[in-house]
Amino acid sequence: MFDKILGILSSLGLPGVFAGVFLEAVGLPFPGSVLVALAGFLSKQGEFNIIVAWLVSLLGYLLGSLSAFMIGRQMGGPFIKKWSRYIRLTPERIDKAQELLQKSAPIYIIGGRFVPTVGNVTPYVAGISGISVVKFLIYDMVHALLWLTIFLGAGAMLGSKWQRLADNPWLEWVAIGGSLLVSVYVFRDLLSVHFKSKG
Repeated sequence: MFDKILGILSSLGLPGVFAGVFLEAVGLPFPGSVLVALAGFLSKQGEFNIIVAWLVSLLGYLLGSLSAFMIGRQMGGPFIKKWSRYIRLTPERIDKAQELLQKSAPIYIIGGRFVPTVGNVTPYVAGISGISVVKFLIYDMVHALLWLTIFLGAGAMLGSKWQRLADNPWLEWVAIGGSLLVSVYVFRDLLSVHFKSKG
C-alpha cells in the first residue's frame, strides 16, 4: 500500500506536490503535511531533488496562502456566508480569531497555522482583519519555512533509513495505520461539510 502511494506521487511529480501544498495552504481538507513528508522521502530515493521540491512546495504554499488572504480581504462577509461550511469558518470563530490576531499577529499567523482547523482559516481571517499584505506574507513565510523544513526533513530522514526499515515486518502495519489516519482526516472533513450542507 505504501509503495502504491509513493508510486502515485512519483507519477504526479513536482506539479502534484505543488498542487497538494496549494490546496493545503488555501485551507481545504487536504493532508499537505503528509504529502510534503512523502516528497522528502522520495528525494532520498532519487525521484526528486530535495532543494527543488522544497522551493516548489514553498511557492505552492505562499500562493495558496496569498489566495486565501486576498479572498478574505476582497470578499469578506459574503464569501464566509456562502463557503464557510467548506473551510469551517463560522462567525464565532472569526471573532475569536480576530481577537487573537489583534493580541499578537506573529503568534497567530506563525503558530496558528500549525493548529488543525485553526490553520485552515488563518489566512482568511488575516485578510478580513485588515493586516497589511506585507506583514501577512512575512509571518506566513516564517511559518512556511518551519513547516516545510520539519516535514520535508522528516521524510528525507525516513528515506535515508528506508532500506533498513523495509526489512522490518511491522512496516506494513505502520503503512496501513498511516493510510487509515490520512483517510479519517480527509473523510472527517468531507462528511462534516456534507452534513452541515444538509442541516
